[in-house]
Amino acid sequence: MKFISPSRTIQIAIAVAINANFKLLLNPREIALEICYPKYGVHYTTAIALAIAHRVGIEAIQIAEKIVEKVTEEIAENSSGNPQIFAEWKINSSDKGLLNIYLSERYLGDSLHTLMNWQLDKESFEISSNRHPLWQKRNISINPSQQDPEPMQQYVHARCCALIRLLDRTAKENSQQSKNIKRIEPIEPEEVSLLLQNLAIADYLENENTLPLNRRKLSRSLAEAFLQFYDRCRVFGVDRDAVQRRALLLRVTQKFLVAIAPPEINYAMYL
Repeated sequence: MKFISPSRTIQIAIAVAINANFKLLLNPREIALEICYPKYGVHYTTAIALAIAHRVGIEAIQIAEKIVEKVTEEIAENSSGNPQIFAEWKINSSDKGLLNIYLSERYLGDSLHTLMNWQLDKESFEISSNRHPLWQKRNISINPSQQDPEPMQQYVHARCCALIRLLDRTAKENSQQSKNIKRIEPIEPEEVSLLLQNLAIADYLENENTLPLNRRKLSRSLAEAFLQFYDRCRVFGVDRDAVQRRALLLRVTQKFLVAIAPPEINYAMYL
């Protein structure tokens, strides 16, 4: 299954708009998107208008406004042909020249299922065969110089595994998890932040050779987002939609913590 990240689609749309308006050809990956939710009330922000202002000789706010206008036109023209993403986000500019991007609630819900169903490389990873299947690495050799995982990531992985096992032992919650989420909202900010960090890791894994990102930074950001989620979002004693959502988030986070870990680290050893 090929993962198409929202950030990749957004970067391409902005790059096309910049070229159309200012005849400046940028690699979409040059357009750095920052996950900022819930700060500013948006999912991503980019300072690309500020970055190119000196190159095009126009104030950043004017550049941002022209980008928004062109991207909005493209979204309207292409949404019928590619509804999976073009109908699911919008863009606006701030008075400082920043571009702010919003994803729809429906797209967030669809992304959660996409990440859940996305299979890791079978040569490197497998699902454990016990009663509570969890993702783990294959054939990790142990040696005295082996690097230990950072304590925060190790703790987060253990928490995810414990909660997944507890959910699996509860027949009622287990049956709910097998169904698709019928209602995504209201979704808590901590759930959105955790989902966005998982999306960033999936994007990195699909485009590892072209993304100038650091595995440890991505892993740490995911762990920090999980701790915020764990502190404020209950998994038990909430409505069925919240249980479904949060159970999927736990499984996705456990999978991508394993996937993004350095090659020599296998969290399963520490459970």
